[in-house]
Amino acid sequence: MSGEKSPGRKIAGLLVLALLAWAIIASGFAAYLYLENERLSASLRSYASRTVLVNIGIDYGNGTIVWFNSTPLPSGSSALTALVAVAKVEYKTSQMGAYVTSVNGVSEKFLSKNEGYSWLWYRYDPGKSQLVMGQVAADKYILANGDVIVWRYEHWKF
Repeated sequence: MSGEKSPGRKIAGLLVLALLAWAIIASGFAAYLYLENERLSASLRSYASRTVLVNIGIDYGNGTIVWFNSTPLPSGSSALTALVAVAKVEYKTSQMGAYVTSVNGVSEKFLSKNEGYSWLWYRYDPGKSQLVMGQVAADKYILANGDVIVWRYEHWKF
């Protein structure tokens, strides 16, 4: 038995070898995950600089309000773009801008020339702590990150 190792020493040697192999593989995997995380973080930072996150509400005028929170849109998107991103929309355009005529199948309705139902858009004004009616056509208002836009189906009368 002069040159032979005992069975216990062979097992211990194999365990040390297995542990060493495991450590090398785990370290390589950890390095890969770290580098992948760095790559994805850089992509996310690039994406975030080209997008805005907005909250979009659709109020159907019957008590149903549907929210689409933290909706990512390309920078430069309008209030109309936001609505089109989350709903089936029909609209008309003119020199003054876009006019929404239908959202998800709910269409404007004229009861007379002085009364009806139409889609109007609002923006939450943090300074006033309330929704304010859009001051321009929806395709003319450019969204900022964090904007809250609400589209309402409203009754009007002159």
